[in-house]
Amino acid sequence: MPVNRSTLPSPLPAQLEHSVRYLFTDVDDTLTWEGRLPGATFTALEQLHKAGVQVIPVTGACAGWCDCIVRTWPVAAVIGENGAFWMQKDSNGHVQRRYMQSLEERTANRARLLEVQKELLAELGFARMTVDQTYRETDIAFDVGQEQNLTSQQRHLLLDLLHLSGVQARLSSIHINAWLGDYDKASSAMAWLEQESIQQRRVIADQEVAFIGDSGNDVAMFEQFSNTVGVANIQPFLESLSHKPRFITSANGGFGFVELAERILARAGSFDAGAA
Repeated sequence: MPVNRSTLPSPLPAQLEHSVRYLFTDVDDTLTWEGRLPGATFTALEQLHKAGVQVIPVTGACAGWCDCIVRTWPVAAVIGENGAFWMQKDSNGHVQRRYMQSLEERTANRARLLEVQKELLAELGFARMTVDQTYRETDIAFDVGQEQNLTSQQRHLLLDLLHLSGVQARLSSIHINAWLGDYDKASSAMAWLEQESIQQRRVIADQEVAFIGDSGNDVAMFEQFSNTVGVANIQPFLESLSHKPRFITSANGGFGFVELAERILARAGSFDAGAA
């Protein structure tokens, strides 16, 4: 059930109230920091995997990056391009993809999005697509803090014009992602959990699920789940977030993720990861 939380987050407690079986996580500036994945963060992902905690990155990252993650990282699945699809290995180790829209819808929407981007670039000049656009299947992403660093005014002007164009758009720490469709990170996360519940033949309780993120692109997830955490670098975004995380870490990015992982691992022995 969606959570209406407008108050500022509390510091991440030393002990969690509940054991976490499913951990959704943003990627850029949540698992990574300063453009890199810290070794301690990858170690934490490995330890969570071994403890039976299913980690699911839910990200605005492109399909190409998501394919790499699901093949090479110790994760259960990856939800990409702000909920447009998820990727998951089957019992044979083959990567399967589940899209929220049909191929016909995706093709038509992509053509419209490229028209919008062309119009905005002609008007603004700085409305440049990200360098990974070639590897995207469903959305367009504008570079606001990766290869170029736009001002806050420029970022919000671009965001407003995208909304006026009739597309969904979300601002992250490095990109603005824009797409056409009624899905988002949270709706696809819920669809993935429903699939997992059916396969496991058990009801997944809200208290078993947690999410950690870092920016406005994560608001839908902060609203959807009750166990939510922001890494320390979410601070500049907090005032503008309609729904805020419940807790906040003391460290930035992937180092903040490690803080949460340590709390989850401390309780990991309190449940049988293989139980139905």
